[in-house]
Amino acid sequence: MPTRIRVAAVDIERVFPRLSPWGPGFDRELLNGFADYAGVQLAVTAYPTHEEAFSALLKGKADLMLATGYNPQEIPPSIPIAAGPIYEQNPAIMLHNIRRFELRTPFELCGQDIFVPHHSNLLQTFRNLQEQLDCSPNLLTSSNSSHLDSLLKYNDDKNIRFHLVEAGAFKPIQPFLHRLRVTDQFGDDLEYRWYLRNDIYGLNQQVEDYWNQVTTNGTVADKREKYFGFIPEETDFYDLYSLRKNIREKLPRYSKYIKGAAEKYDIDPILLTAVMYQESQFNPLARSKTGVRGLMQLTNDTAELLNLSSRLDPKQAIYGGAHYLKFLWNRLKNRDVTGWNRWFFTLAAYNQGLGHVYDAINVAKYTNKNPETWRSLKQVFPLLTRTKYHSNTKHGYTRGYEAVDYVDSIRYYYYIMNGLAILPGLEANYLVPLVNGTVSN
Repeated sequence: MPTRIRVAAVDIERVFPRLSPWGPGFDRELLNGFADYAGVQLAVTAYPTHEEAFSALLKGKADLMLATGYNPQEIPPSIPIAAGPIYEQNPAIMLHNIRRFELRTPFELCGQDIFVPHHSNLLQTFRNLQEQLDCSPNLLTSSNSSHLDSLLKYNDDKNIRFHLVEAGAFKPIQPFLHRLRVTDQFGDDLEYRWYLRNDIYGLNQQVEDYWNQVTTNGTVADKREKYFGFIPEETDFYDLYSLRKNIREKLPRYSKYIKGAAEKYDIDPILLTAVMYQESQFNPLARSKTGVRGLMQLTNDTAELLNLSSRLDPKQAIYGGAHYLKFLWNRLKNRDVTGWNRWFFTLAAYNQGLGHVYDAINVAKYTNKNPETWRSLKQVFPLLTRTKYHSNTKHGYTRGYEAVDYVDSIRYYYYIMNGLAILPGLEANYLVPLVNGTVSN
């Protein structure tokens, strides 16, 4: 097998992420895992459409293609192309602009402008719709701009009532398209798999062996949890509206403290901001029913541990919260938890206490789950509400479901804030300075 594999991939957020803080993207991370497994280097080329990427594979300009929601109509029998296993399937979904009526009957598509990314399977779904309706919706498509850029443009254009997209590509960008809502789904599920040249010695076997490994050892499930596990099934657009409004109106009051605390304790300032928003919605006088107070919802005991004189003082609260987060993160060093998993464990400890995280790690071991991944602890924490499990732990009962919701909520806010700092918009003016600019006093 060659030491360098040429990869063709379509330019969508999942493969070439602009917004995600988690890493190179779900599909790319699986591809990078294959490179490590097979001991090869990758040369990944982005193509504007699936058709062009598949054409590169057919013509021998690529050795492997990431077919993200793409099912080729036919493969010439004279060209040796093999198909890898299907690792995801998603439907085509119709979106509608909230400033227009949603789709009440398919016949409302007649005579409407419908945007469809230049994707052969979506175009085929569109043609099938035309045949079923016996009418002619007007096709709008583009092959020279990214899926995200096109939808961002149409997000603010109420004249384009409907959009036909593939659900897997849409999921990671949905929170940023606040005027586009899912209204229906159509057609057969579209498949995610790899296509590869079968005339490259050893490549097909290596791909087969790799996929057997990552699907049986939990790697695919862990990556899916990392990139998508925090995205809710139903998007709360009022919550997103409130988040944007609070970023514009309240965040500037605390920016200099967030930036200073993040630098002092070596924490991503956007992550620290997401924790603060989850805890208090940027309200310095916030109080919970359990007695925690302030922007970072610190307990009296934690405030005393950190030598804080007032939990309600914004500067003390933010620096204290950052200090405590880093303290918890450091204490998890001896548990062999790395990367984002370590931060997710840290967030759970901030919410429920470090002892309960240790208990959850031990229960994960007892139940034959990987004690080093958040996916495992996400399954284990709810067990700690049941006597069968918490009676055998050192620290006893804990609100396990709350811990899961808490961590995933912060992950969601962090993901959205990170994206808002990158995309054009008013919120970027307040988020970008936290990361790489000067925050005014």
